[in-house]
Amino acid sequence: MKRTRIMGLCLVAVCAVFALTATSALALENLPHYGKCEKVKGPYSNSGCTKLAKVAEKEKYSWVPMGTKTVGFTSKKQTGSGKAVLEGASGSEITCEQQSQKEGEYGPEDQVKNVVGEFSGCQTSGFECNSEGKGKGLIDTFKLHGEPGIVEKLAKTEKNVDGNDLRAQSGTQLAKFVCGPVEVKVTGGVVVKAAQEGVNKTNKMLNKVTVEFIAEAPGKQVPEKWTPNGGGISNSEHKEIKENLVGEITGKAAENSGQSLKTVQTTSPKTTKVELRQCEDNGKNAVSCPK
Repeated sequence: MKRTRIMGLCLVAVCAVFALTATSALALENLPHYGKCEKVKGPYSNSGCTKLAKVAEKEKYSWVPMGTKTVGFTSKKQTGSGKAVLEGASGSEITCEQQSQKEGEYGPEDQVKNVVGEFSGCQTSGFECNSEGKGKGLIDTFKLHGEPGIVEKLAKTEKNVDGNDLRAQSGTQLAKFVCGPVEVKVTGGVVVKAAQEGVNKTNKMLNKVTVEFIAEAPGKQVPEKWTPNGGGISNSEHKEIKENLVGEITGKAAENSGQSLKTVQTTSPKTTKVELRQCEDNGKNAVSCPK
């Protein structure tokens, strides 16, 4: 029986989290890319860049990749979503009452960066946890970054389930903290779908989205397998890989760990919308690839 936990140790991002993107042709495969629809004369007639103009007078919008631009975002654990939990394959748990994120950016180009997860009310086995220099129960991740990619390929590329990962922006550790007499280190990476409760969020201009990091059973993240763009941000190759969080506690062997977190991510300023676009470059779809 599957067990889903609301957790969040290592990230919020989402993150990502957010289901934002765009698409451009790379070799023979269209990959997801971050971008947004702007009111610049182009092939679209609507502000979501999903309806192709039938006459020149309606050509009012263009889908534009991030390029050198950045869009900031913040996040906060969804109200009523339960504790954040980091759970190892052995069943050990670290829980946090709350989570927030005061900084994070999409761009430039295809990346999410400067993501720092801030957790409070963290404890395990009766011991409060804290990062170096933080008060009791307070854990901060190090800066995290990642890139988009494909989680599930479908017959119509436009319908692919996409997502992004989060890894340490510098070094290998996503987080490091102490809980009573033991030290905990978290390495590896985590992948989150650009989907919410089964609904695909690619090809949608959004300024707010609920991002879900899901773990099934102890130490198993969902999804584990995906195909990153391989743009050199968090991964250097475009091929299917398995990406996991790894937890290490003083005196014990490192083990795969699962994180669950339901967090609401909002762009800053709130009026800015970003998209993760994935399309079928056949010249017929309204959701077309930028040239």
